[in-house]
Amino acid sequence: MKQTLIALPLALLLAGTAHAVDPIEKQVQIVAQVPTDAFFVEPVGGNWMNDPQEMAWNSYQGKLDPIRKELQVKSTIGPISAYLVSPAVIASGTHNIGLDVTVGDTLLQTTPAEVVSAAQAAPGATIGFHVAAQPAPSTGYEPGNYQGLVSMIFETVAP
Repeated sequence: MKQTLIALPLALLLAGTAHAVDPIEKQVQIVAQVPTDAFFVEPVGGNWMNDPQEMAWNSYQGKLDPIRKELQVKSTIGPISAYLVSPAVIASGTHNIGLDVTVGDTLLQTTPAEVVSAAQAAPGATIGFHVAAQPAPSTGYEPGNYQGLVSMIFETVAP
């Protein structure tokens, strides 16, 4: 009987250990940005600027479909200007396709251009963001997997 009393707690301890599962630790990175009231340019409809944007191939028209999004902008300082850091292109190996990037009604270049007037920027506005492939050469686009990065700078200065 004495052996049964000692063996029973030992058996229960071993049975509990046999069924234990190692804990799993998970982490989620949280980021947030609170812009100033004086000047901001933010994507509308989620932070799509951090995700790759696909220019789908339109087989009926033989071209790449443009990307159409919106930006929320505000500047209590003055007009908002924008420019491309470098010409916008997507590439596949040695083949390139030029891109036209339009913010509001302005086709961006590598030199600053006003995209929102001071009067529009002061209360804040929602403006279009549009990226389109430049027309294909007469031989058409070269087949491939294209990718690229459109880098833009937005600025505001006192008028």
